Amino acid sequence: MISFRANGKLLITSEYAVLNGAKSIAIPTKLGQTLNYVEGNKSLYWTAYKNDGSVWIQGFVGKSKNLQQVNKLITEAMKIADRNDFPRGEVFTKLEFPQKWGWGSSSTLTSLIAQWFAIDALELHFKTSNGSGYDIACATAKQPIFYQKLKNNIEITPIKLNQWPTENMYFQYLGQKKESSEAVREYHKKPIQNIQTFTRLTEDIFKASKIKTLINLVNNHELLMSKHLGQESPLQARFKDSTIGMKSLGAWGGDFALLIIPNKQQVDYLKLHNPGTFFSWNEVIR
Repeated sequence: MISFRANGKLLITSEYAVLNGAKSIAIPTKLGQTLNYVEGNKSLYWTAYKNDGSVWIQGFVGKSKNLQQVNKLITEAMKIADRNDFPRGEVFTKLEFPQKWGWGSSSTLTSLIAQWFAIDALELHFKTSNGSGYDIACATAKQPIFYQKLKNNIEITPIKLNQWPTENMYFQYLGQKKESSEAVREYHKKPIQNIQTFTRLTEDIFKASKIKTLINLVNNHELLMSKHLGQESPLQARFKDSTIGMKSLGAWGGDFALLIIPNKQQVDYLKLHNPGTFFSWNEVIR
């Protein structure tokens, strides 16, 4: 048996603007997905498990409709690897986080298959997906990164966030998963024009070391993204307290939010009223 693992991801800045070249801060999560392959003589049988151990999808690759994406990834991976021997045996994958959280069930799968075939994961991603690729970069990253998809190349730079007041930074699941591929298609109909605004904001947010400065910057980021997308922030109705930092993450549709909270009483209140969906920075981030 051979085994592989990929990290989940959170996109901290730029959101959709990363598709058009904005610099972003992306962070690998502690939880991800694993893949175990047992070579055999029979057609490839795939079993995907949810984080609770229950079966998510299973069947023979190439025959089961539920495994069309898996078949697509393996077929493309074989082309890249210049192989014509479709693997045989059994594969077992297991998510370490709930699928609805939006931490990268698809991107971790792409990374795992790329690792299995010993090919470049970003090449596999761009041949099978319309996303920016930041999530693929996070899948094997050992620390936070700057990610920037430029016209002719991709820049990935490992960074440290020791300057951030992470003891005051939290993540909350908002309970409304948005499908990333669908969101990307909608975004391309009306892309963000002023990309440099988000690149500058990313750089300012990265440099911020004082909690009030960071709160002001992330709240400004949220307002600008709301304006560019022409939709209300999913946080505006939920959090009325202007003393905390609030920022939607990822597909900007209600998956996870980053909260910066200076007051411990506020933290205790949110923990009490949001069991299982409110997490400290260290609980989530590698």
